[in-house]
Amino acid sequence: MNPLTYKVHPLLTRWVDLLHEPSAHHPSDVLYLLSILFAGNILLTAGLPWMLRKAENLELPAIKAYFFALPATWLYLPLMLTLLQDVVGHHFELGSRWFFLFALLVVSQFLTALYAFTLRHERSGLPIGLESGLSVSLFLLLASIPASLIMLGINAIQPFM
Repeated sequence: MNPLTYKVHPLLTRWVDLLHEPSAHHPSDVLYLLSILFAGNILLTAGLPWMLRKAENLELPAIKAYFFALPATWLYLPLMLTLLQDVVGHHFELGSRWFFLFALLVVSQFLTALYAFTLRHERSGLPIGLESGLSVSLFLLLASIPASLIMLGINAIQPFM
């Protein structure tokens, strides 16, 4: 049994299928999936400038914050939707979801490196470093929890997947 495809949220299924076989999808399917992820990115973008201002005294414009939050949205949101779907449905079992927790750890470390070296101070031009990159990555992981819960609530009212 593949732990990545065991009772996953439909958004993760479509996302993995799109990455695995992009030519099998119609462009409208791709645009639909991307529009869902871009809308979810708005929720993660909201707190990123505040967090960087508090942690690093770094001012980040809203447009830059939106683009810096995109990798976190694309990597965290499908995984969190699957995990929170189990938690909300009261059928979370660590034995079947250990792979997702490990994937969150790997993704957070990947995003730590990304943010540590791409976010730079305006005056000195120096990167913010690994410690601050980790705080940005983990902040976005925490911000993806309410974003996923909101998306699960919207999906329960009006299914979009």
